Amino acid sequence: MLTQKQIEEISLLKEIGLSNRDIAQRVRCHENTVSKILKGKENKMKPSKLDPFKEYLKERISKYPKITSTILFKEIIQMGYTGKSTILYDYIRSIRPEPFEEYKRFETLPGEQFQVDWGEGKTIISGESVSIKYFVMVLGYSRMFYFDFVKDEKLSTLLECHSNAFEYFGGYCSEGLYDNMKTVVKELKKGKEYNEKFMDFANFYGFKVITHRPYNPQAKGKVERIVPFIRNNLLYAKEYSSISELENRKSEWLEEANRRVHSELKEIPLERFKMEKSHLHPLTKLYPIRYLNTRKVTEKGDVIYKNKSYQIGIGYANKRINLEEKGGLIEIYYHDKKINSERLKIDVEVRSLNEYEEMISDGL
Repeated sequence: MLTQKQIEEISLLKEIGLSNRDIAQRVRCHENTVSKILKGKENKMKPSKLDPFKEYLKERISKYPKITSTILFKEIIQMGYTGKSTILYDYIRSIRPEPFEEYKRFETLPGEQFQVDWGEGKTIISGESVSIKYFVMVLGYSRMFYFDFVKDEKLSTLLECHSNAFEYFGGYCSEGLYDNMKTVVKELKKGKEYNEKFMDFANFYGFKVITHRPYNPQAKGKVERIVPFIRNNLLYAKEYSSISELENRKSEWLEEANRRVHSELKEIPLERFKMEKSHLHPLTKLYPIRYLNTRKVTEKGDVIYKNKSYQIGIGYANKRINLEEKGGLIEIYYHDKKINSERLKIDVEVRSLNEYEEMISDGL
């Protein structure tokens, strides 16, 4: 004999359009039993609250096959849907079965590992399709994550995004897991040759750098899962009036995402992070990006930057210094001591004698 819960499930599955045979397989009963129940009192089922929205849902999935059920639920709520999310999710699964993920992720201890990757997706900005690049860092234990929109994947960008993520988390893990991005791995050999400047950054904080073997992205599956999560929920099938609107939406959405129930853990990342945070290395200093820009002072006491000469002083001849552009200024450091700061020199436009004669004759 079927339980009340099974009878209710039969009605629900029929409501979302499954055949009697499919229902029997799901509920684990005979097909004839399903038919008898549906022909009885439950045969006169009330119209589903989802019915008015089914055509809209089919159209959205047809246009955006990867759109998530969560986004669709929010959309039809705004359109007046008053039903539960479970009915929607069952219906979406019936018209677009979700793939089964066979790869089992390796779990790490609190504060043990973060994972990093780049992502890219398209969205609509001012009516036009635009590609958006982003940096992602995920804490392995809690699945708490941070991301930044970026213009490029340069080393300086990578390090700046790390610093932003460390500030967001209030610390960092003992090791970082990466793929073989050129800003981390200079050359793939048996022992791998790492980028010296990136390793200087890692050594500054004291975290261990780990890279997985080539063509094995599943090794950092936690961040690999977040990359499309950001693309599908914040960019895909979305429209923004400007880049500024997208940037403003980022912080609000990031907070929402870290408060969701994680589909794999069945827990909220932010709640797990409260325990993991005490295991992070405390952030007591930030890596100076100027360390990436090193110059040797000439015997005359100056340095060349962007084909312009800046006087340092004869006392620093043949020594190595660091430069940093900031707000139209060029700041010069010897170790961590600032020794000079002056306006960035800009190229003066060179005009021919004929151009000047024409300007004078025109009364300019």
